[in-house]
This record gives sequence, structure tokens and C-alpha cells, in this order.
Amino acid sequence: MTDPKIRVRFAPSPTGFLHVGSARAALFNYLFARHTGGTYLLRIEDTDLERSTEEATRQILESLAWLGLEPDEPPVYQAQRADIHRGFLERLLASGHAYRCHCPKERLEQLRAEARAAGTIFAYRREMLRPGEAEQYAAQGLPSVIRFRAPVGETVGFDDMVYGRIEVETDTIGDFVIARGDGSPLYNFTNVADDIEMGITHICRGEDHVPNTPKQLLIYRALGAQPPRFAHLPLILGPDKQKLSKRHGATGVNEFRDKGILPEALVNFLALLGWSPGEAEFDEVMTIEELAQKFSLEQVKKSPAVFDHEKLLWMNGAHIRRMPRPSLEAQVIARLTARFGFPERPGPEARNAALTADQWVRGIIDLVVERSRTLCEFEENLSYFFEPPTEYDAKAMKKFVATPEQAQALRATGRLISDAWASVPAPAADAGVEEWTAALEQAVRAPSEAAGLKFGQVAQPVRLALTGRTASPPLFHVIWFLGREETLRRIEACAAAAGDTA
Repeated sequence: MTDPKIRVRFAPSPTGFLHVGSARAALFNYLFARHTGGTYLLRIEDTDLERSTEEATRQILESLAWLGLEPDEPPVYQAQRADIHRGFLERLLASGHAYRCHCPKERLEQLRAEARAAGTIFAYRREMLRPGEAEQYAAQGLPSVIRFRAPVGETVGFDDMVYGRIEVETDTIGDFVIARGDGSPLYNFTNVADDIEMGITHICRGEDHVPNTPKQLLIYRALGAQPPRFAHLPLILGPDKQKLSKRHGATGVNEFRDKGILPEALVNFLALLGWSPGEAEFDEVMTIEELAQKFSLEQVKKSPAVFDHEKLLWMNGAHIRRMPRPSLEAQVIARLTARFGFPERPGPEARNAALTADQWVRGIIDLVVERSRTLCEFEENLSYFFEPPTEYDAKAMKKFVATPEQAQALRATGRLISDAWASVPAPAADAGVEEWTAALEQAVRAPSEAAGLKFGQVAQPVRLALTGRTASPPLFHVIWFLGREETLRRIEACAAAAGDTA
């Protein structure tokens, strides 16, 4: 459907980083707006002056921009809307739907204790006070709040787009506080006032807001406004089925960015937490445009979604392999530059000097694209190209280079590689590398097999010497990019590390 009248909003409080749960709420609002041809808005709810910070606001805006969830209109800042809130509040006071309450805290606690003793739910109403008591408190000039006068003996309900019909008895709500004594408004009131003024037609938010909705519906009714439709999203849980928190690992959007997660992948992953297309089979890896085309709030699931970090890494790897290669290379090179000082390091003497720095770095990136699930993993998977190993896998050293004889065998393989390098025609720059590596491998493999050795017995010690590891991209591709001299230097260093200095 296409309905330009649909207006949705994401309304975070700037008291900390953007949690992935909040980011999912923003994403679902964005996808719904894009699917319906509506408008997606952003409201910063910064009226809590003690907890709201400019840094948190900046971080939220940056995280949303990084995810590609920028609003269709300039952000609205709730703290700048005091005049609007005051006007709505005066309307409620004038109509009798709200009143000043001077009941002291001690009296409220007494009423609460009486309800507890009677086994009933405590829901404050002014009628609970003795005749003349409220006037007495007001005459004493006690601090006040502004309460909304909830109707007695009614049922307030709504048809949630996810959970279906939800109803609450107003007698369990009571007269709730909507503003402090100085007129500064509280959440339930400002939420309604701003949503009315901004023309919001649909509210998509976390299920922890369900208890707020009946109160807000009463305020809408008192103001004579048509309430929006509501869709409450189920919780996001950790693998232990507890509410997602720091103990489960990263939870902030900025943390995932720093860990090398792509925005496209995080968006894709969050979209499938609690929602999936109605198709029996679908490709899980989707762009934000594809997600918007398929999205529907009616297909959001009621059950909590589990945040699976391994699934996110898998999905990120899939998006990495989908990226246009120039874009991927630019991001990886930026990280390699920041960490290792490329292109100054490694210098020409520590890599294949037949290649330009650009050809060399693009070539090694290509080696690990299939092995890297995050941008950070590119750094780790390529680190040995920039820094010769100073430590070697202990188990592999014990297996392959533990004796003088094994160290001499490693040196002998190094000589085979050196001789073969001289005899195998070098490729032209970065063209023909596949043929060159195959020819070099065969030149080393043939004598090894003739000597009755399994090729792994020859190749693994070399891999260990070059990378410090037991797993790497194809060995002879690693040799090509390291170059002849650096390969031989590393083989000698590993043999020496085994205790054989002959």
C-alpha cells in the first residue's frame, strides 16, 4: 500500500548509547514508512535534563546516520517544545481532566500500605482522601504535582498490531501524574502532546511501553484527539533467554561499528529479529530496500527474539562478499593504514617488490575475503603480511620444527622455493598469479613426493614459518605476496627459533 498520510516516529531519550533494541525500533518505523510511502520522523526526548547529555544525542544521531535511518524531516527536540506542552496541559486543567495534587509522600505511603493490607492494587484517586484533606494540603502550600483524572469503572483498550486486543480497567490505573508542580511535563503526557502535534498515525515501540498505552489513550480522549495505531515489539533476549544486556557482549550500535560490522549487515540482522516475510522460503541476506519492500507490522512475531552473535557474524560476512570491491578495499585499507602504517609498512624489502603497493594490498585483501566475517578480521587475517611472526603456534612447532633434523628439512624446503622461484617465469605484475603459484607448488611438491613425503609435511612447516599459524590462505599465494627474500628470511627465523643455528 501507499499512504503518504502515514507518519511514524522514533523517539529515543539521549541518556546513553543507542542500544540495538532501540535501533530495531527505529528500523521497523523506517521500514514501515518506506513500505507504505509514509514519513519517518525522529524526536529526541531530552526533557530529563539531569540524565540527557549532548554527547548521547550526538552519538544517537551518528548511529542512526551510520545505519542509514536518517529522518525525512529535521529532528524534533522535545526540550524545545515547552510552549506546546504548556498549552496542552492548560487545556486538561481547564477541562477538569487534570488537577493539582498536594498530597504528601507520607500520606501516599499510608494509602499504599492500606491497599497492600487489603490485598488490592493501589491506584491513587483524590477521593481516597478524607473530606477537606486535599484542600488542607493545598492551603498549607505543600509541594504539588499535576495528575490526570482517570475515569472510574471503565475499560480502556486498543487493538495492537502485534499482540491483538489489550484491555485495562481504569480502576487499576488511578489518577496518574502527568507533570511536576512547576509544570514540567512527564513522559506519558509529553508523548501524547508531541505525537498529536506531529501528526503521528502509527507508533511502533518496545513491548515495555504496553503499560503506558492505556494512560496515553485516556489523555488522547481527554484532548479530543484521534489516537494512533500501536504496534509493540517483543523483547530481544540473549542466548540464555534473559533480556539482552552487556553481559551478553556488545549491545550498542557504536560497539558493533567498532567491531567491524557493516551497517547493511546490522540492519539486515535486526530486521529479522522478531519479523520475517510471509514467504515460505526467502533469502535472509537482503538490502534495506528489499526489506522495506517486504516489511509488514502484521508479520511481527509475538515471541521474544534471540540475539545470536554468530548469526550476525555470518550475515556480516555475506554482506562483505556482496560489497562492491572498490568500497570494500577502501574500508579495509583505511584500517590497515591505521593499524600497520601501510603503505610505508611493509617496505618493498618485506614484500614482493614486483608489485606496486596498490597491487600488493589489493591482492592480499582478495586472499582473505572468504575468510573474514568482519572488517576487524581483515586486520587479523592479514597481520602477518605486515609483521613477521614473533611467536609460533606451540603445538605446530612441536610437531613440525622440534628437532634439528626438522629445522634442516625446513631450510631445505626454503632452498627448493628459492630455486623454483628462479626457474618459474614470473607473472606480469598481478596478472597470471594463479598459473605462477601452481607452477611453484609443483616445483616444490615433485621432489617432496619423490622423497616419499606427504606434501603436508613439507607445506605446514613453511606455513608456520611465514604466518606463525597452522591455517592461512593458499600457501603459495602467501609466498608470492611476501616475495622471495622475505619468505627465505622467515623460514630461517623459524628454523633458528627451533634451536638449530647450524
